[in-house]
Amino acid sequence: MKKLTLLFAVAFAVVGSAMAQMAIPGEVFAGNPSRFNGRKVTIKNVEIVKSDATGGPSIGGPAGTFQGAPGAAGSPTAPSTHPCRPPRGFSQVNVFFKGAPEYQGCFFMADNMKTQLDRECGHENTPAQLSFRGDSRMGYHITFYRLGM
Repeated sequence: MKKLTLLFAVAFAVVGSAMAQMAIPGEVFAGNPSRFNGRKVTIKNVEIVKSDATGGPSIGGPAGTFQGAPGAAGSPTAPSTHPCRPPRGFSQVNVFFKGAPEYQGCFFMADNMKTQLDRECGHENTPAQLSFRGDSRMGYHITFYRLGM
């Protein structure tokens, strides 16, 4: 009986860790972000929006899409409904959700990681897969990214 209980416990742990490693589509996350509060999440089907030299988003949207007027609804440079205030030592990352272009979340990462990301992106919109943890009210701390997904 002890072996059977141990087997079930290990099986649940393996299944739980496998589910945590799966990348969910960005539109699923954008549909109900509060469902993922406090959990580590990996999303796909998103783009890192290029930044200009001052660190802000530049005019333009994801590659291959219609470019609306800057700040227009659905535009990746549209202002969010709430201000994004990353903690000290962190920089905001502009994330465009391909399946839910109206979603505006607050994403941020460590300054040195953001510098590296900008170098790798070459200040171009880049498809990515992001892992983060956070809260829908305070923002999401990106801990890992993979470009070109």
